[in-house]
Amino acid sequence: MPREDKTEAATPRRRQEARRRGQVARSIEVNTAMVLFAGLVALSAWGTSSFSQLFIFTQGILARSAAMELNESQLGSISWAILVEVARVAGPVILACALAGLLSNIAQLGFLVTLEPLIPRLDRLNPANGLARLFSPRAGMELVKSVAKVAIVGYIGYSTLRQELPRLVMASGMDNGSIIALIRGLSLRLGFRVIPALAVLAAVDYIFQRREFEANLRMTKQEVKEEFRQMEGDPVLRSRIRARQRQIAMHRMMQDVPKADVVVTNPTHLAVALKYDSKTMNAPRVVAKGARLIAERIKAIAREHNIPVVENPPLAQALYKAVDIGKEIPPHLYKAVAEILAYVFYLNKRAAR
Repeated sequence: MPREDKTEAATPRRRQEARRRGQVARSIEVNTAMVLFAGLVALSAWGTSSFSQLFIFTQGILARSAAMELNESQLGSISWAILVEVARVAGPVILACALAGLLSNIAQLGFLVTLEPLIPRLDRLNPANGLARLFSPRAGMELVKSVAKVAIVGYIGYSTLRQELPRLVMASGMDNGSIIALIRGLSLRLGFRVIPALAVLAAVDYIFQRREFEANLRMTKQEVKEEFRQMEGDPVLRSRIRARQRQIAMHRMMQDVPKADVVVTNPTHLAVALKYDSKTMNAPRVVAKGARLIAERIKAIAREHNIPVVENPPLAQALYKAVDIGKEIPPHLYKAVAEILAYVFYLNKRAAR
């Protein structure tokens, strides 16, 4: 369906399904910038001493290798020693880069683990889909990013090396420690000059990825309606179910009217049936209520079963508004209801005598 028809924002269910499939807004440039920054910070903190020790270690290995009888066991021990030394030197830098990459992903996506993107899909083998992706806005953005990164890094590298060219020429007469310090300082200056430009590129790319993601998630009005039907059911069926539920509730309520002790009316618009049993109830309870035709039906059933019908408009209105069916009356209505029940109980006892 054409994108111009997708005018509705994505629903929460659509977003949840996209996230489950691994479709999220994520910028690789943000990861690159953060990893590079963390690596440079770690290199500036541990670089000089660590690489000096690595250089001394390498010199020692090369010096001993001339007088060493090389065999399988010697080569194995030397290889293991070199591996341990390199891990000790490069370990903090690698760990800082890995942690920065993890935090970058969490900052953009939150905690998300899904294997959905790894599932093979035949539509990816379709040449037409491949050509569409090749000439899509995303592909154009990736091309612009690549050219921009090459241009930025190339220009900054050229300008930095041009400024440091005299010192590089004189490096041939320096000792090993000075050469290592020179290379470290040059690498750090180059890196920290590149970082701001990559940060700007990462921000632009993240905004583009977010907008592209939101555009791909947009839905048509028909899709929103279909999703609503799937989640809530067909509207016609729902209305029928609700009507049936009202009928059942009405029938049950009318069956409870003969159990009431009194019906309070207003006198033609409202009717509220009350029941009170001091052994099982803390307060009188509303067993039925209704307005207009339902009120007339409640009063008719009450008269059929000789239940007193008392006209008290203020009390009927208060009970109708404040108390749901099956609930006890609130304390501020105790006195008014108690007077009516006392009168009704008096009439019942008198009639019994």
